[in-house]
Amino acid sequence: MSCARSTASAICVLVCPFTASIRQNDAPILEVEPAGCISCGHCAAICPSGALTFADFPEGTIHLINLDLQPSAEHILELLRTRRSTRAFTDTPVERDLIEQMIEGARFAPSAHNVQSTEFVVVENKATLHKITELTAEYLAKLSKQLRNPLIRGILSVAGARDQVSAALPMISNFEGVATGVRSGHDEVLFGASYLLLFHARRSGLSADVNANLALHNAALMCEGLGVGCFYAGYVTAACDRDTRIQKLLQIPDSHKIYAALAFGDPKYRFKQWMERNPPKITWI
Repeated sequence: MSCARSTASAICVLVCPFTASIRQNDAPILEVEPAGCISCGHCAAICPSGALTFADFPEGTIHLINLDLQPSAEHILELLRTRRSTRAFTDTPVERDLIEQMIEGARFAPSAHNVQSTEFVVVENKATLHKITELTAEYLAKLSKQLRNPLIRGILSVAGARDQVSAALPMISNFEGVATGVRSGHDEVLFGASYLLLFHARRSGLSADVNANLALHNAALMCEGLGVGCFYAGYVTAACDRDTRIQKLLQIPDSHKIYAALAFGDPKYRFKQWMERNPPKITWI
């Protein structure tokens, strides 16, 4: 990258998370050489005059912030307080434009070293949604059977999954109830949501699981702003963690893994109040 400014005003170097260095060539051009640049764009975003040129951000990819659209802290807090998981939906389809806006919000989620590893699959085919529900229910039934078997519980604990087993034990009846419900036509996996947004990435990707869940959180907040109901489809995510059938159904490469799932649709009801939560447990050091 290069910049037609003096070194005295090179605040792009000061904000670089990897401590960029400067090489002064023929005045007035200076070249910034960041060690291990991750193309986060901090330098371009902070430049007060737009004088910086960066190959990774060609013309038309750097935009001025619209301060008039920036929400206040009060607006953000109200959004966070009022966001709720929706599990009752109408059959009214969600417009494609709104779904694309959800994903637009998701792609701007932070990611480790700016790897932007998360990819997206939108499932809207009813038969495919039903199949995902069935496969998830089958996984929960199998998991419940394994957890009720003392021998298998012992093997899992010895294999290093003691904490996971302990956390899952109180949920056995719930898992069995969901599986039984699906077999009888009562969907407690997707709750009749018209869409499922899956977040996947390469298994070898840096912090791929965290990146995907940050993207999901952005998408969920976009849902709130767009009037779309959604909930974290945790059973689907759990099934994908140990069972590859959903991944194969959706033709996601074996080198990838589904790390998060968001079920969404047109909400049947609108919440009017928000509820208090437990006070935060804070330790000041």
